[in-house]
Amino acid sequence: MEDPGDRNLRETDPREILGPIAYIYRSHLAYMVKELEAYRVGSGQFEFLLFLYHKDGVSQETLAKELKVSKATSARAVQNLEKEGYVYRERDESDLRAYRVYLTEKGKEMRNIIFKKLMAFTEILFSDFTFEEKEIFRLLIHKAAIKLFEPGFEPPSDRSDD
Repeated sequence: MEDPGDRNLRETDPREILGPIAYIYRSHLAYMVKELEAYRVGSGQFEFLLFLYHKDGVSQETLAKELKVSKATSARAVQNLEKEGYVYRERDESDLRAYRVYLTEKGKEMRNIIFKKLMAFTEILFSDFTFEEKEIFRLLIHKAAIKLFEPGFEPPSDRSDD
């Protein structure tokens, strides 16, 4: 008889891993929406600001691609952030069809607020973890996600080319 502890990952129900990851992500979004509501930063919009803190002045298309959202979702998020005064758009001089997105002073001032909220969520999430457990989790989640960050990653198709 096989020891259940010897099961390898292939035999593990994907929901046992992906379910908690999805739950953490949804809880994270809900927490951030609530915490940033007073600043009129909507669901997922803080992720656009976070990206711009690292690469200010990118195109809307780049934002969509890097954040793995549709161009329409990216356009709506940028429009809302622009309406609230966090970003502004300028035509790309090398491609007049495209817009580059830049942080305003108000957008830059949100950086510390967003990071404090992220830290607070992280502290709640890992409150029962030892330092070593946090480090192991960080290393494993990065290892698991690395393939998703490779250029050109696309989910595999179910279609067979036979």
